[in-house]
Amino acid sequence: MAHHRQQDILRAAREVLAEKGFEATTISEVVARAGVAQGTFYLYFPSKTSLVEALSKEMLEQTLVTVNEAVAQAPTINHAVEAGIRAAFSVTEHYCDVLGIIEMRIGLTRSIAYWEHLYEPYYNMIVELIQQGQEAGELDPSVNATFAARMIVGLVEKAADDCFLYRPEIHPEDYIAEAARFVQRALRNH
Repeated sequence: MAHHRQQDILRAAREVLAEKGFEATTISEVVARAGVAQGTFYLYFPSKTSLVEALSKEMLEQTLVTVNEAVAQAPTINHAVEAGIRAAFSVTEHYCDVLGIIEMRIGLTRSIAYWEHLYEPYYNMIVELIQQGQEAGELDPSVNATFAARMIVGLVEKAADDCFLYRPEIHPEDYIAEAARFVQRALRNH
């Protein structure tokens, strides 16, 4: 039951944030929409900013799950790259209603170490994928998998943000295809 209340508050917060933006969103409106008492809100979230952090964390966790599933089903490394990017874009699109708020508020109250810890499984999954491709002779063995994984995550996040926040007139498929080509060329065993 407690988990449901927390999810109800997050759902309501997302709706209000999407409608009104961060500054105009009030905790009173969030709890009214969630159907909980204001005291209940504070059991789960110390502030309005913590709601945005929770949405950021939720988005990141969903990205990891979705990308992991997509990559696991891919028959080749090139398919895995494209499938992973497509999966990341689909999660970003799902959070499009609050993406600008998430991107502007990330890290306001949490340390860089906190976010690094959250991203670690995502980076590790990509490191493993690169290393598997290197062992199979499909990817350049001189590529530093650790650095490349961080760059790939950054590239995909930036491309998705650019697509959904700044260039919505460009179809996501164009971004996905170009990001996939870029990553595939960068990792290719020449």
